Amino acid sequence: MNLSQTIERLQVLHSLISQRKTGTPEQLAKRLGVSRSCLYNLIEELRVFQMPILYSRKIESFYYEKEVKFDLNLEIRIMNNEDLININGGNLTFFVPSNFLDGTKLSLSPYLRKYKESATGFKLWQK
Repeated sequence: MNLSQTIERLQVLHSLISQRKTGTPEQLAKRLGVSRSCLYNLIEELRVFQMPILYSRKIESFYYEKEVKFDLNLEIRIMNNEDLININGGNLTFFVPSNFLDGTKLSLSPYLRKYKESATGFKLWQK
C-alpha cells in the first residue's frame, strides 16, 4: 500500500467511524479493500494520534468515545538549497559517508575540503 492510498483509507475510515457506520471488522476491511489485519493496523495508526476508537458489538460499528477532529493533508514539494538553509536555521548539513563512521578515520577534513563553498556561495572557512 503506498502513502496516498494509506492517507485515503485513513480518511474514509475516519468518516465511517465518525458516522458509526463501519459494520463488523470483516465488513469494514472488505469495504476498504484491505485484509482484517491491515484494517487493525490502520486503526492503530489513528490510535497513535490519540483517537479514542472503540468497537460496539451492539451496534456492530467502531466509534469514537468522544468527538474528534481529523485533518490529514499531504504536501509534496521540491526544496532548493535556500529552503534547506531556512529550515536548518542557517546551518548546512553535510552527508558523511559511512566509511568515516567506522572508527578508522578521525578527521573529516579530507571530505570537507571538497566543500569550501556552499551552493549559496557563502565561504565556510578560510584557506
